[in-house]
Amino acid sequence: MKVLSFVGPSGSGKTSLIERIVPTLTDRGLRILVVKHALSFEIDREGKDSWRIFNAGVDVAIASKDKLAFVSRLGDDLDRICSIFYFYDLVITEGFNGACKDRIVVLRKPDEIERFKCGRVLAVVCDEDVEGFRTFRPDMIGEIAEFILNWFYEE
Repeated sequence: MKVLSFVGPSGSGKTSLIERIVPTLTDRGLRILVVKHALSFEIDREGKDSWRIFNAGVDVAIASKDKLAFVSRLGDDLDRICSIFYFYDLVITEGFNGACKDRIVVLRKPDEIERFKCGRVLAVVCDEDVEGFRTFRPDMIGEIAEFILNWFYEE
């Protein structure tokens, strides 16, 4: 399994970019999991069975014929999260800047790059060229997907 992070300031277009790229990657046979970093969220409602089980002290999965949700105390330790989803070929993260994984940085302005240099910056997506980095424009979906596929199969 490989991990690729999409990082950048809030509102830079990370989600939209991921949403547009993953169909090409899955069409090429990759099993992909996207892990979105959030400050906090609630997936369950107080009083429901799964909420009660989680509050009894264990992790819980909620499954239906169409969906599966997993509520755990793993926190935002990306390596631990990835370890339980080992059957995916590629984990794409949105956020997790501090995990310092290989990354594509999505920017509004080139001068924002300094905050996101942790880990190996593979490329930058920005409306302007970012000096010293391979830069794609946000509408270059096919080219970005090919770049990711080349990275995925290179090592």
